Amino acid sequence: MRTKSTRRVKRRRPRAEQLQLPFEETDIRHNKKVRGVYRDKNARHAIVYKIGKIKISFVEMKKGRLATRSLPDVKFFNVRKFERIEYPLERAVENFLRHGGGVSGAARRALLSAVK
Repeated sequence: MRTKSTRRVKRRRPRAEQLQLPFEETDIRHNKKVRGVYRDKNARHAIVYKIGKIKISFVEMKKGRLATRSLPDVKFFNVRKFERIEYPLERAVENFLRHGGGVSGAARRALLSAVK
């Protein structure tokens, strides 16, 4: 008899909606600064909800409570090496809001504004 700790995890293929997403009118190949879901060189995910002239504001998935952060765009792209990924924004926001460590009020408002 198998218990929870010895149960095997069955890996599934990516969902069809993850594989074939149409790009927005501002394609990432021409303009890197677009709101959406990003992944950095350490495979941490973030949702960009606001793009300013110098800084990019985002909510990063991490241990503990999720909070908003801002970085200069040079550091965001060149140091942290964030790249836009094809993932539905609505699904990512749902996953971030259900984070086990909790979500701050500012981060919750920012995530909900990213979907609108």
